[in-house]
Amino acid sequence: MENISLYGILYYEKSIFKGSCRGMNFWIRKGGEEDAPVLTATAWKGPFNFDTTQEEKFSRDFPFSDEGIAMADRWLTEQQKIIAPKMT
Repeated sequence: MENISLYGILYYEKSIFKGSCRGMNFWIRKGGEEDAPVLTATAWKGPFNFDTTQEEKFSRDFPFSDEGIAMADRWLTEQQKIIAPKMT
C-alpha cells in the first residue's frame, strides 16, 4: 500500500497493525493455532471501525513470515481497489 510501511514479523507476535488507506480500513494480526500461526489480513470499507461497521469484511490468511507480510501488502492493495475504487 502506498505510503504505508508494514512492520517485520516480530511485531505481529504480540500486536495488531491497524490502519486505513484511501477509504479502506484494515488490520493485520497473528491468527491460527499457536503451533501453526498465520498472518491474517482483514479489510473493509471505511470510515467505521471493525466493531461498528455494517460493511462486509474480507479476510485472507498468509504465511506467518516476512514473505507473508509482503503477500498481505499486495492483497490489501488489490482489496483497496475493489472496496473503495473511487478513492484510488
